[in-house]
Amino acid sequence: MATTIQTFFEQAKSRQFARDFLFRVKQINIAGGVSFNGETDLVYAKTAALPGRAIENKTVSYVGQTFNVPGKSTYNASESYSIEFYHEADISLRKQFEKASRAVFDNVTSTGDYRMPGTESKITLSVLNSQLEEIDTIELVGASIRDVGEVSYTIAEGTGEILTFTVTFAYHFYNRF
Repeated sequence: MATTIQTFFEQAKSRQFARDFLFRVKQINIAGGVSFNGETDLVYAKTAALPGRAIENKTVSYVGQTFNVPGKSTYNASESYSIEFYHEADISLRKQFEKASRAVFDNVTSTGDYRMPGTESKITLSVLNSQLEEIDTIELVGASIRDVGEVSYTIAEGTGEILTFTVTFAYHFYNRF
């Protein structure tokens, strides 16, 4: 069957399109005491991404022919998964992430909890439909904090823009529910 404008239209009408705002950071639970539950807490995420997954390619050569064989799975940028947050006026959210960062490694005492995180450390993401109903859940397993980004103020030329900051996490893999 040839794809025509009519078949495209029928498929688009039937299946619709994903929208860039139908996504939520539902839960964050990482070492260092940072725990947000989207059911009871406001998770002030501005932007986040649905993570990627890849299967590594392995090659096998035989009699001059190369065969491509699937290998292990990898999770694209799992060492640097970033979420941008709105910066609250009382800076409490950023303080919580800084506290978690210092719990992982405290430069004052040279100690910390830098062990490998387990299944209890996770970030839960939700994909929503147009009625804001959850249609897909992704759980980043073994999540831990890596970077609490800077906040840039424009003191002299400021216009009252809402400030944001980025927090970068690492995770081992993700599950879908």
